[in-house]
Amino acid sequence: MNKLTTDSLRVIYLEDKPRDRELVAELLAAGGMACEITYGQSRAEFEAALAQPTVDLILCDYTLPAYNGTEALAAARKLQPDTPFIFVSGTIGEERAVESLRSGAADYVLKDRLERLVPAVRRALHDTAERRYRKQAEARLERNHAEMMAIYDAMPLMVCLVNPAGRVERINRTMAEFVASLPALTAPLPPGDLLGCVNALENPCGCGLGPACALCPLRLAVVKTSVTGQPCHQIEADMILSQIGNRQEAHFSISTTLVRLEDQPKVLLCLENITRRKLLEEELRQAQKMEVIGQLAGGVAHDFNNMLAIIRGQADLLLLDAGRNSAETNHGLQQIVATAARAANLPRQLLAFCRKQVLQAQPFNLNEALVNLTGMLQRIIGENIQLQCDYAADPLYIYGDVGMIEQVLMNLVLNARDAILHGGQVRLATERVIRKADHVRSHPEARAGEFVCLSVSDNGTGIAPEVLPHIFEPFFTTKGIGQGTGLGLSIIYGIIQQHHGWIEVTSQPGAGARFDLLLPAIPPPRPAGGANNSSAKPPGGTERILLVEDELAIRMVTQMLLEKLGYRVWTAESADEALEIWRAHAAEVSLLLTDIRMPGRLTGLELAEQLHREDPGLKVIFMSGYSADIAAGDTDILGRLGGCFLEKPCAARTILETVRRCLDERVTHAVKTNIS
Repeated sequence: MNKLTTDSLRVIYLEDKPRDRELVAELLAAGGMACEITYGQSRAEFEAALAQPTVDLILCDYTLPAYNGTEALAAARKLQPDTPFIFVSGTIGEERAVESLRSGAADYVLKDRLERLVPAVRRALHDTAERRYRKQAEARLERNHAEMMAIYDAMPLMVCLVNPAGRVERINRTMAEFVASLPALTAPLPPGDLLGCVNALENPCGCGLGPACALCPLRLAVVKTSVTGQPCHQIEADMILSQIGNRQEAHFSISTTLVRLEDQPKVLLCLENITRRKLLEEELRQAQKMEVIGQLAGGVAHDFNNMLAIIRGQADLLLLDAGRNSAETNHGLQQIVATAARAANLPRQLLAFCRKQVLQAQPFNLNEALVNLTGMLQRIIGENIQLQCDYAADPLYIYGDVGMIEQVLMNLVLNARDAILHGGQVRLATERVIRKADHVRSHPEARAGEFVCLSVSDNGTGIAPEVLPHIFEPFFTTKGIGQGTGLGLSIIYGIIQQHHGWIEVTSQPGAGARFDLLLPAIPPPRPAGGANNSSAKPPGGTERILLVEDELAIRMVTQMLLEKLGYRVWTAESADEALEIWRAHAAEVSLLLTDIRMPGRLTGLELAEQLHREDPGLKVIFMSGYSADIAAGDTDILGRLGGCFLEKPCAARTILETVRRCLDERVTHAVKTNIS
């Protein structure tokens, strides 16, 4: 091989005659083309030159001693398909020239007309550059299209293209997954048919032509954008969809914009499934409503507890002198005490509803508590309803308030009885269950772990789907006027929440309902020692007590009760007044008996802490209609002060026994008083 080195254009020239080589090189140079020419005259030399990484032009004689132009063209098309190939020959005929052009040659130049060579080369190079640019542009378009389709399919929104006839002709993968279809539709469909809209599927006129379609937000958004060209942004629409034989309500956020494709105006429709968001918003509104009503109920219950404390306190005080009263008077006083005790259930329910109820929790066997309640449950549901009890064979221990759990069970059984019209069955069942992560994902209030499940089910009328989301709302009831307050299930909900559990409800109209109460399981408790026996006579003493209570009547009746048993009592209406008494008589005060929530600068808790800092040996008893942990807010304060807690209203004996025990014992930890 011989190589003539110039500057830029890389040329392969297959020619066996040296004079023709020189002439062609001179013509190219004279035409202003700086070339680097690689010469060859055999198959081996030519194909070796074709192996170069970059070749700009191939020139070839048609007739060679051991090689011919047709074979050379075929090799060039194989090894350098994008490089222009020009025959420069004196023997090629017209027929062969036409055939060579069909086979891929860019041009042919006869040796007796070499003045055409430079124009032919320029034209071939220009055409090749045009083809290369066009191919690169097409490759870029293909890449851009692939990228756009990848983005289109990867979008979390459902996206589809609606043609001028109002039919969907293209959907992305997200929408295909939602409607259980392939991304490539076999035929354009109306949007309602594609989504499975009940109005579209059940109306013989089809999507957009039924009575309900006139106000369909989806249809109106598409029509508006198609006719006016104006986009629509995040319009909400509620639809009833029928998919795989099931009807379900779905909520969508709709956005549209006009695009021009294939010289046609089309509507790009974006749908966001906001069903889950709507459910969460509804749950938030429900929680806010429960919180407001809970605050109201808590305030009412607290004031009512104070009034009951006055009524019961006065009656208990008179009963301490039962020997001076007539039998009729004592009987009346006992009726007042009993009625006040029953009336205390109402504020207990209200406080349980707003989670301010005193939770007298202890470990207990749920199965045992249910067995003790079975007889009463059978009596209240009547003879025409069978009570079936399927309790777990092993004891199931939980930590909670037995009375509250009994209240929950009573309410649920009564609801089940009311749902059974003409005889049926109520079933109670217990079991130990383990909830895993997959269950938690489908039940927002659930937690993973080991729980005791108490189930109450019936074969009554069931709960309608539209009613089911509202059953725990306060004052919501489907019963007639005078047959229900609408508080039962909301109170149950509050109690179970207080016990760190949750409720799962399943029901179908006509097939009954099932309530599953999930409560944390605990190991069996260690055997406890015997309980302390109460003395037959209420205990008294002579110690000095500082009584702080803002309610005058409660303050007076408590003072009278304590003084009747020998205690010496200073009373204060507020923390500031109590501090004045303390500064004057601190050395004489043995016990601080204070309400927790009082008007003024200091609460009962803050007063107790301040006095305890000055006298660490001071005994403290708190009183409130709230439980210690909720009313105090500071869950460690009872432990720090060695204090006791009394729930209002409480029996006179309970007050006296608690005062005596607190004074006598060296308290090193919080004492939670069981109220009777």
